[in-house]
Amino acid sequence: MNEDLLTLEASLYVAGRPLTVEDLAGIIGKAESTVIKLLENLMYEYDKRKGALEVVLLPRGRYVLQLKPELTPRVGKLIPGGLLAFSTLQTLVFIALKQPILQSELIAQRGTHCYDHVHELVEKKFIEAAPQGRSKLLTTTPLFSDYFGLDTDKIRLKAQLKHQMRRILDAQQAAEEKPSSRAA
Repeated sequence: MNEDLLTLEASLYVAGRPLTVEDLAGIIGKAESTVIKLLENLMYEYDKRKGALEVVLLPRGRYVLQLKPELTPRVGKLIPGGLLAFSTLQTLVFIALKQPILQSELIAQRGTHCYDHVHELVEKKFIEAAPQGRSKLLTTTPLFSDYFGLDTDKIRLKAQLKHQMRRILDAQQAAEEKPSSRAA
């Protein structure tokens, strides 16, 4: 790999968040068109490796180096600061798919334990809770989209989330079936 490509990879790794082509061009001192070509090469290299990480192009021309979503359930407990508990993650997915949704409707459908989930999700800035009458209107934030590599447009976000959930569930099912086939 050339020095510019290594610097881009290191930048994405160290940032731990999406970076724009403009940001990356400033880091390596090259034209944005050159940076885009280098990023395409980097994406290809990661895809070819079939490893645990991927470089993803997000909306608004931002790139991120991230763990493949289907691996998160297996290694999430190792993430510093803690990953969301499975039940909180379920609540987050429910909110994302149903948004905008009133907190009172969420509680009616998922139970009172969701009050704690909403509090944690607001604290972590994955959702916003805007007062609406005697309840709150819940929606996901741009941070949620960035963190999970989803579009900020709510319609596309929902379609992507449904597709990713299917991939994750398929991967989990395959992983669960492997040990039982060895036992037989």
